[in-house]
Amino acid sequence: MLPRAAALAPGSSPGPGRRSPPPAGLEEEEPRGRAMASGGAESVPRRAEAARPQAEAAEEPEGGSRRWGAQHAGARELAELYSPGKRLQEWISVILCFSLICFNFYNLLFYLRLEHTPSVIFGIFAGVITADFLSGLFHWGADTWGSVELPIVGKAFIRPFREHHIDPTAITRHDFIETNGDNCFMTLVPLANMAYKFVSFSPEALYETCPWECYVFALIIFITMTNQIHKWSHTYFGLPRWVIFLQDWHVILPRKHHRIHHVSPHETYFCITTGWLNYPLEKIRFWRCLENVIQAVTGEKPRADDMKWAQKIK
Repeated sequence: MLPRAAALAPGSSPGPGRRSPPPAGLEEEEPRGRAMASGGAESVPRRAEAARPQAEAAEEPEGGSRRWGAQHAGARELAELYSPGKRLQEWISVILCFSLICFNFYNLLFYLRLEHTPSVIFGIFAGVITADFLSGLFHWGADTWGSVELPIVGKAFIRPFREHHIDPTAITRHDFIETNGDNCFMTLVPLANMAYKFVSFSPEALYETCPWECYVFALIIFITMTNQIHKWSHTYFGLPRWVIFLQDWHVILPRKHHRIHHVSPHETYFCITTGWLNYPLEKIRFWRCLENVIQAVTGEKPRADDMKWAQKIK
């Protein structure tokens, strides 16, 4: 008869052949229905109870406040700040954004020629790289600086980042509008500018600038879809096979890759479109250098507001 599994002490190793509970922010669930050898089988609830102390210890952020997902006091308060006005802004942004995307895509196809192929391929690749960097820059800025109490931008744009760190699975419960509304809003100006060019420039000018517009269009598409890609990186069940294929081949942000960011204090791997730039930017300490400069100039401590929300207990 096999001995009954003992509860792990916080911080201890589970030992060879046993699976450690996932660290904070990881949503992967244990498979159900796994039976031990005959005569010493433990139930799933008992094994979950045994693993709970170490799982809770792994979820301990700086300052000693546990992360309880949707039950966390800070997560509940932040979720309640999502307003009808914000919802309306997201709906309008999504409708305008995808209408302009369709219009511009049709016109791009009309002016594309075979001789544009090499420059278009390069432009698309450059657009993806640029989108990945901009996703990291915006993500780093919203994670690291500012406050939910700031006028306009606090509740509208910083709030979701604070909620995400104390309830990482909240994004998987958001519908398409809430997930993508802000990114659609950010691309409206460049999309409108592109549409204006298509209705006002001469055919000759549009032919000459077509490769550049392909770069801009690829950049816009990947910025628009960044938060949807981010949502997929937190989704472990029910993903379409083509999404899993793109993640496995690192065409878009993989799930395991994004786990690195969700280790408190969330100070690395900010790029969330493809994640291609995370490793090189980390090697040159890009984000840390920016933080040191800003802290020296302003005296503000990085991620102070983020930690304040993580430590809320009521």
